[in-house]
Amino acid sequence: MKKKPVLKPMREQIYEAIQESIITNVFAPGEELHIDRLAEEFGVSTTPIREVLIRLEGRGLVTLIPNKGARVTSIREEDVRNTWEMRMLLEPYAARITATMNLEPEILELEEAFKKLEKNPQDRELYMQSDINLHRVIYNHVPNNLLREMLRDVHQRSMRMRYFAEDVSQIRDRVVREVISEHKQILEALLKKDSKGAFDAMKYHIENGENRALLALTCKEES
Repeated sequence: MKKKPVLKPMREQIYEAIQESIITNVFAPGEELHIDRLAEEFGVSTTPIREVLIRLEGRGLVTLIPNKGARVTSIREEDVRNTWEMRMLLEPYAARITATMNLEPEILELEEAFKKLEKNPQDRELYMQSDINLHRVIYNHVPNNLLREMLRDVHQRSMRMRYFAEDVSQIRDRVVREVISEHKQILEALLKKDSKGAFDAMKYHIENGENRALLALTCKEES
């Protein structure tokens, strides 16, 4: 008997939709989110929207505005530095662990995606999805459940800042070019099962990623 797909509760669907819009900068930092408009958009009452906004405030993604809605939180230098500090503590170690595993089929698939991206670096969807998939391959194979959850949480927090950096037109071409190169170095080390190489390549990638995110903030402030 074929099992029917389990649908998520409407509140969860709304939460994930709004969260994704904030992470991908569809809802930009500082933008106001009006409860009535969101309720109309999702075809629900205002109650689940209020509950979702409270959850998002708990994640640090919005600040509630009494009797109105919420405002998407700004991205501050402190946020970038705190997030990348956690990435530096977790991700090189995770890359070193996964380098010992047989990930060849997944790595080869990722390499094909990056080859396509090199030919079409303006394809934003392919760029971001390739980025997500690379890091997902690494943290999905970490055997420590607690570490895996921490990696997922930090990765999700960093995605908003990475989308933000990619949106800054002054540095976009540089960001895409550098990220592709750094990701290829990580993949090469993983394919060779080079634990030290994977650790070093990921560390280098994260160091540069923090610098790019901070540069994006500076460019936004000056524009």
